Amino acid sequence: MEEVNKERLIALGDPWVSRINGGLPTLPISELPDAETIAPFDEPVRLVDDAGETIGIGLPEPNNGLFRVLPCHDVDTPLDRSFFVARLERALELRRRLGLVDEEGAFRLVNSEGDELSGFLVDVYAGHVLIHTLAPDHREIVTLLADAIREVLGPKSIIAKVRPKGDISTGSIPFDVLSDEPPPKRIEVTEDGVRYEVHLTGGLNTGLFLDMRETRRELRRWCAGKRILNTFCYTGSLSVTAILAGAAHVTSVDFASGVLQWTKTNARLNGIADDDRRLKYVRADVFDHLKTSRRRDQRFDVVILDPPTKTTVPGRRWYLKSDYDRLVGHALPLLAPGGLLIAAVSSLQSRPEKVEQQLRAAAREQGRRLRLVATPGLPPDFPTQMIHPEGRTLKCYFLLVD
Repeated sequence: MEEVNKERLIALGDPWVSRINGGLPTLPISELPDAETIAPFDEPVRLVDDAGETIGIGLPEPNNGLFRVLPCHDVDTPLDRSFFVARLERALELRRRLGLVDEEGAFRLVNSEGDELSGFLVDVYAGHVLIHTLAPDHREIVTLLADAIREVLGPKSIIAKVRPKGDISTGSIPFDVLSDEPPPKRIEVTEDGVRYEVHLTGGLNTGLFLDMRETRRELRRWCAGKRILNTFCYTGSLSVTAILAGAAHVTSVDFASGVLQWTKTNARLNGIADDDRRLKYVRADVFDHLKTSRRRDQRFDVVILDPPTKTTVPGRRWYLKSDYDRLVGHALPLLAPGGLLIAAVSSLQSRPEKVEQQLRAAAREQGRRLRLVATPGLPPDFPTQMIHPEGRTLKCYFLLVD
């Protein structure tokens, strides 16, 4: 795996050459000229332009029908530990410039093509490293990447998971331990002075969405003295942030009892007792809770909508892509005039124009008017390529509702 076979190459013309040079992260196998001449797709290949100059290395993902593109312009560059060390050092320097690298913090070290390592995500939680790869085809590459991480970062532990296809947010995910010892089951991290508990060895998600850091920061500006409804609260990072920022009351709603207990844990880590009357925990289907709150004529100053891509509630069919406007429509009547709706969507499938169309449709249906006041997006440790807007997965809107 350390050498890229120079005889196995794919010669490309425009528009693919200009797209790859511009940061395009993937190359569909179906678009390749004479693809059958280099089958089977079982090892890295060299990507060259019409003049035979190397423009990248292609990592095959036959199950996904594509090559991952690692930009490279030297025909003799081996795909070895030094290859990954160079890219990791560049990525780490950016995070150091951002002030994110410390013993208790959490940050993304590698964000796929944004750090010229398409198909790989590397997150760091208080010195413990979690690698996500998007296909099971790259185990040898992951081993090289882990070796490079040890050299560059000196982490406490390293594990790797393969992100399953589709929208899977619950259940355990198998992982490989790539260090002498696995990470502890529970790890505490600090972000902007707030403490959170994360679990690296459980499911797909760890308990803290690092891509929501800017949303948590923006939320602090709108909390003082406010009544807040946090739906799909998950482990309560937004609820805890709001209380610490001076919210008068926060209602946290989720159908999963386990994450509500996790929310209480995060509150306790920050000196908020279980019986603190400023916090209310509700185990319920969010749609049912919104309807019940409306019947009771309840009003909130801030409503947070950060739903999963599909429901996990038995007996209910709901999909983010098609039903988001219906969710927003149930939430808008609960906002007092001048209240704030925080609408967050994190999905590859939901483009900004579609989300905004759904928001407008819901407001029109409810006879309300939306004023956009902030759009906190991905934090700077989640760089993306301009040529690949799909990489900007988070869409978040702070909307005043009149």
